[in-house]
Amino acid sequence: MKTRFLNLFIAAAIFAALAIPSQTNAQSIPANIKSASLGENAPTFVGPAATGCAKGCSLLTGPFFSPSTNSISSSDPAVAAPLTAAPLTATPLAQAAILPRGPKALPSPVPPRPGAPDPAPPTVSCEPLGPGCDVIQLSSGGAYGVKGLNAVDSATQVTNVLGQDIEPPDQGLCAGNGYVVETNNLGEILIFNTSLQRKSSVIPLDTIMGLTGRGWSSGGDISCLYDYDNGGHWFFTEFVSASTEASGGAFSGCFAPIANGCYEGIAVTEGSDPYGPYNVYFVNADYNPAEPGYPYLLNDFTKIAVTRDAFLMFYDEFPLNGPGLGGGAFNGSQQFAFDKDALEQGRPTTLPGGWPNPFFNVAIENMGLLATPDGTCFSDNTHHLPGLTCWYQDIPAMPPDPTQYDNSYGGSGFMLGSLDFYAQGDTRFAVFDWKGLGNLNSPFCFSCGSIKFGGQLFSGVNYYYGEGFLAAQKKGPIPLGDECGAAGFSVAIAPATTPPASCPEGGIATNGDGFTQVSQAQGQLWGAVSTAIGQTFWWSPVPEVHQGAAYWVVNTDTFDNFGFFSLTSQGYVSPRHEDLEFPAMAAGGFPEQDGGDGKAIMDFTLSGNGGPWGADHGGFYPSSAYGRLTSASGDLLESEINIVDLGEAPQDGFTEYLGYPGATQPRWGDYNNAIFLPWSGGSIYFATNYIQYPNCKGSAFTLTLATCGGTRDGNANWGTSVNVVVP
Repeated sequence: MKTRFLNLFIAAAIFAALAIPSQTNAQSIPANIKSASLGENAPTFVGPAATGCAKGCSLLTGPFFSPSTNSISSSDPAVAAPLTAAPLTATPLAQAAILPRGPKALPSPVPPRPGAPDPAPPTVSCEPLGPGCDVIQLSSGGAYGVKGLNAVDSATQVTNVLGQDIEPPDQGLCAGNGYVVETNNLGEILIFNTSLQRKSSVIPLDTIMGLTGRGWSSGGDISCLYDYDNGGHWFFTEFVSASTEASGGAFSGCFAPIANGCYEGIAVTEGSDPYGPYNVYFVNADYNPAEPGYPYLLNDFTKIAVTRDAFLMFYDEFPLNGPGLGGGAFNGSQQFAFDKDALEQGRPTTLPGGWPNPFFNVAIENMGLLATPDGTCFSDNTHHLPGLTCWYQDIPAMPPDPTQYDNSYGGSGFMLGSLDFYAQGDTRFAVFDWKGLGNLNSPFCFSCGSIKFGGQLFSGVNYYYGEGFLAAQKKGPIPLGDECGAAGFSVAIAPATTPPASCPEGGIATNGDGFTQVSQAQGQLWGAVSTAIGQTFWWSPVPEVHQGAAYWVVNTDTFDNFGFFSLTSQGYVSPRHEDLEFPAMAAGGFPEQDGGDGKAIMDFTLSGNGGPWGADHGGFYPSSAYGRLTSASGDLLESEINIVDLGEAPQDGFTEYLGYPGATQPRWGDYNNAIFLPWSGGSIYFATNYIQYPNCKGSAFTLTLATCGGTRDGNANWGTSVNVVVP
């Protein structure tokens, strides 16, 4: 495979004096911030979506019709009822065939990182109170929230035939046409109206995508969006495995791995109703036999967005069995821009006779073939090892409605990515752009030569350092932890001959310092990453280290007018004495555009143990929280965090204890989500993970499904909330 490199130094004009908009908070933009072009290239491939390369490839198949799920209502006994409807009957785990297989944690592949001493994290002043340290308010600040999906819903849905608990509970959210839809792992949705009243029971993505009839199964990493074009359409995506649910689902197929086992399912409604019917397409992760790691490639952490012209899709590519690029274990980011009209109109990917449809096109950028400032996927500049310095988690930006599209350069789309390749933190991030996406609509991709992929590097920005550190949580009852030995999660480590009977309370996962969601509105890109933050207090010689967020707001108007991006503002968010996990940002437009108010929010899970002094009465169980901001604020407004759904107990799921007293790998939802709803009075909807109910104790807790009165499973107690606020 011939490698293409972006030349980081040729045409790398340094924009030392970027055109910063007049509303920018000058204090948040240090003078040492620089910006350099990463170059611009033709994509790796442009042409028929059915193929994905010039010869011998098979990328996209479909559509496959899937009927409406509108008959599935909250009273339908064939689908797991919401907890608010009626508690479920406790089912022994052995009866549910779980104990032989055990609950399952989705894979968490991360690019390889060399070991090194931990550097000091960035710091913010909490006393006296300074920017980036935020006061926690127990009031909701005008937000309203309801309980969303939980572990019981997931394990008891009809297509989860093994009754398995799954962690992490990744969370998607989308809104439009009078509905708000939550999606979650392992693959289910829940439909609300805009008043957040439930309008459905749990609907499996297996059903939406017709997987059971194909002998396939859901694999998680769910996402959804609503697009207003062509009359309005809902998109639902997830891992799909070429293995049955009864055989173990993705854990016996794609993740095992089996050859040609991994796909990305894309279900597109035929109209504007989230119930469908649907046209379903499948992206083959092993579409290119020439790709290193074929045919055992994993499409991890997929994220989606739309532009005026394209349906954007990203995933990180991992070879699960055999070497990848340069012999390494990671192939880098993969970017796809599919013809949006073709998907929404249900066009076939192939014509009669099997010929690729010339009216259904795609542009692909294999970012594993693009150099980074620190090397390439084939070899980094320091250790000369493969797989270290690949672009990763380069997340496409989602505009909430057509007024926020960027139609410059023939149709543009954007992505944000961080650069902490060596797990030592960093002061850089990158913005990537598609240009000319309107050409995807040209027959036979006749004008697709005008499509370009480029990027720009910002350096000297706020330091971020998040390597998946665990956030703290308040101490409380952990009935599964008390029985982790009986549940089979603890292990015997020599010289001990028996596993510990009980396990201590664990922490909350933060995963790392990559972007997980990017919003596009007001001529800005909004994105945040997790980072450790040292909180300083005048009376303490040592900072309190907590898990917080670093965020950036990037101006796209300068890109439209002058060809380069500028930094509008940056900041930290850190709840005083406590922690936050998985920040997500959302903004609407301005009043004359879509009824927005020019503001934004950041939402996240809030948890903590009060720090070394036990503040906040010992901290917080995992709770749903958010803060308000503007593009120029450089901080949360009023330095204030509001809790909208207060957690009721500690996280007490199986990944907290699996392998104890050895190393454990607790999992929380790998991402939260937020989206603005146009012409709704300025409403932003957001969804986070939190603990919905108190953990029961004593004989009330059993190692069963739907224990504790149907509020949790024996192996998991995660829950979600769905919320709305006008910022």
